[in-house]
Amino acid sequence: MTITIPNYQIQTNEPTLIKIDAKLYLESMNSKHQKVQVRNTMHGLVLIEDGSKEIEFERNFLEIKKYNAIFFAQGNYFFNQNSKDYKAITIFFDDELIVDFIKKYQIKLTTQKKNIIIIDYKKQENISKLISTINDKHKKKAPKYKELLKLKIELLFLEFYQAYPKQMELFFQHIILTSKDRMRYILEENIDILEKVSDMYRLMRMSASHFQKQFYKTFQESPKVWLDKERMKKAKFLLVSTTKSISQIATDCKYSSSSWFIVQFKKYCKITPKEYRVKNQYK
Repeated sequence: MTITIPNYQIQTNEPTLIKIDAKLYLESMNSKHQKVQVRNTMHGLVLIEDGSKEIEFERNFLEIKKYNAIFFAQGNYFFNQNSKDYKAITIFFDDELIVDFIKKYQIKLTTQKKNIIIIDYKKQENISKLISTINDKHKKKAPKYKELLKLKIELLFLEFYQAYPKQMELFFQHIILTSKDRMRYILEENIDILEKVSDMYRLMRMSASHFQKQFYKTFQESPKVWLDKERMKKAKFLLVSTTKSISQIATDCKYSSSSWFIVQFKKYCKITPKEYRVKNQYK
């Protein structure tokens, strides 16, 4: 099972997650020990208070420990395992928060970018104090505390920027370069979990009507047409590049049955999946 964060916590009303506003969430957690597959649809900052976290992605292995902060951009897919004594705060945020932050503090960005950075803040007393304050205020859910949390989080980002400007500029640049295509980026990265249009607007955390309007501006076609094309594109790739059975590919591409997959494939490609595989697998 793949857990999509923070969508999963939002949909299940996890008590550990607080919605500060539409573009900012805060989670304080003592996590379970099992290894899980995770993908994220918002940018995030994990602040380790105790224990450790192991992350595997794209053949890389990272271990983050107490006093480590990991900034990660949206669209990552990774395996995640926490130690038994793991305790951390996670801040989820959207492009707009970073764009506003860069404008407000007139930050000049580098030409390079990086979507994951790890910082050891052990010697930064101001950062440690802020994290402690944020954790304390997290337990109080009245609206006035949410506004205070928002200010504290902005101050935390500023402290990280002042202490580690080069690392933060790399991270900010990645967000700026991908923000214009945010919808395309998220949907294409998560195509394997999209079965119907409602999955798409839930993934984007938008209302159905707002999603339809924004989607058409980005793709100049309806979400249903785009989704059908992308699922078919993935099916053709799997037919040519793997030895998976037709039924396995139908399942991977989120078709309800292999027979329905064959019907749809013939509709788009004018031949059956089996015929397509024979015709193209050696080219």
